[in-house]
Parts: sequence; structure tokens; C-alpha cells
Amino acid sequence: MGDEKFLLTLEVAGRRYPLKIKKSDEQSFRDAAKKINTKINQYRIAYGGENSRMTTQDFMAMTAIQALAENFSLGDRNDTKPYEDKLNLLISELDDYLKK
Repeated sequence: MGDEKFLLTLEVAGRRYPLKIKKSDEQSFRDAAKKINTKINQYRIAYGGENSRMTTQDFMAMTAIQALAENFSLGDRNDTKPYEDKLNLLISELDDYLKK
């Protein structure tokens, strides 16, 4: 039952992203979106708020870099390669979407 896929739409940095995920993964995706939004807002404030010359895409990239750096710092505790590959794919998809 927990592996049924459904469409979950999450808002990240003011944009909506539809994702087809397993029902059992829903809370993890919601928590991830919340953490991403928090980190983007922290960067936005740290780098001049609304008057900053940096774009939302810049803040998203900074958030992705930080997430990967934190992931790398975990070292060999777990096999993180599948997660790194998925994160890189998601970053690429976000970049492509934001370029439209």
C-alpha cells in the first residue's frame, strides 16, 4: 500500500513542482521542500534580501551545494551514491525548469 504512486505538488521558492512519488515517501518530500524553502530564505536574507542582485536560482544552487556538502560530510556511513545521482538529476531538472 505504501508504494502506490501519486502526484504531489510541492512549492519551492514560490514555484509549484508536481512530483510523482510513492505514498510512503510523502512526508520526506514535504520535509525536504520545507527545509529547502527555509535555507533559500536564509540565503536571501544573508545576501541582501529583496534588494540583492542574486536570483532565486542562485539561492537554489547555493542550497543544493550546501545539501550535497552536508551529504558528503557524512562520509562512508551509508551508500549515498543513489541519492547523489538523484539530487544531481533534480538540480538539473530545476535548472532546466527555471530557464523556461
